[in-house]
Amino acid sequence: MSHYSEFDPPPPPPPNAYLPLPLSRPFFAYILLAAIAIVFFLMELAGGSTEPRVLIRFGANYGPLILQGEIWRLFTSMFLHIGLMHLFFNAYALFIFGVEMERLYGPDRFIVIYVLSGLFGSLVSFAFRGPEMLSAGASGAIFGVIGMNLAYFLTHRDTFGQFGRQRVMNTLIVIGINLFFGFTVPAIDNLAHLGGLIAGFALGYGLAPRYKVVDMVTAPRVVDTISLLNRWWAPALGVILLAGGIPLAVSFWSS
Repeated sequence: MSHYSEFDPPPPPPPNAYLPLPLSRPFFAYILLAAIAIVFFLMELAGGSTEPRVLIRFGANYGPLILQGEIWRLFTSMFLHIGLMHLFFNAYALFIFGVEMERLYGPDRFIVIYVLSGLFGSLVSFAFRGPEMLSAGASGAIFGVIGMNLAYFLTHRDTFGQFGRQRVMNTLIVIGINLFFGFTVPAIDNLAHLGGLIAGFALGYGLAPRYKVVDMVTAPRVVDTISLLNRWWAPALGVILLAGGIPLAVSFWSS
């Protein structure tokens, strides 16, 4: 045992210990990337992804048919893309943001937020445009993932310090640039972007990991105290809003 007198310098502080976060192996992000690529290839074989008849045949978000009861188009349109550049930009964004968010949130929370955000994006687009609408793309769901990213780093901005605050700023810049182009460039469905972004942020905040350090037998470890089971109300509320919003939008445009 060492003894220090009042004339001795104090012992050096222990080095900062950085415990690894609990991360998951990405699964659904890669499945989704493969799915949108395969669907795009099939659409090209069927006559071209920019052809309206092909888009409608493959399940685009088409107002007149939704009014006839084909509500499933709100979901299937998330897998279609209009042209190679549309596919490329969405696939790139899904890879950059989606893989990271699935590692942090886990596959179950990630896919729930992705699908619900995409559905909200499709619904908002239909609700405001009705019979005039023909749209497709994973943009609503991907904006949901970007909203999830913003929610995560806002939740943990103090935990990550300067890095976390910089990530918040970078994400806001990405959102701002994309929304600006959406409002200024024709043929971009910014309503779907906004619907997906808001849903993704809300769900991403409700389901964001909350970390706790626990003492294990060998060493302390960081655990995530949040799961779909103990935060079931967040996706359940999203489903309830969708279940109420879809018939309201259909009824509005049918009257």
